Amino acid sequence: MAQSNWEADKMLDVYIHDYLLKRKLHASAKAFMTEGKVATDPVAIDAPGGFLFEWWSVFWDIFIARTNEKHSEAAAAYIEVQQIKAREQQQLQMQ
Repeated sequence: MAQSNWEADKMLDVYIHDYLLKRKLHASAKAFMTEGKVATDPVAIDAPGGFLFEWWSVFWDIFIARTNEKHSEAAAAYIEVQQIKAREQQQLQMQ
């Protein structure tokens, strides 16, 4: 289990480095790579804005859809489906 956590940490570092490069924060990317001993492995998911940015955008849209009117239709639909599933699960448990 510790090995898989190490791999997760390693991949997170690679994606942080990728994000810094795609934001044109080259000095920060270089410092992070040096200090964190980040591998120069290519990222498996090469999104235009960086995978972390893409992931964060989706997460934030879904998160904010629960509490705010400023969200996408896709996020609202996801929240609605999750609420329906939760109600169905609750009804099954009551039977």
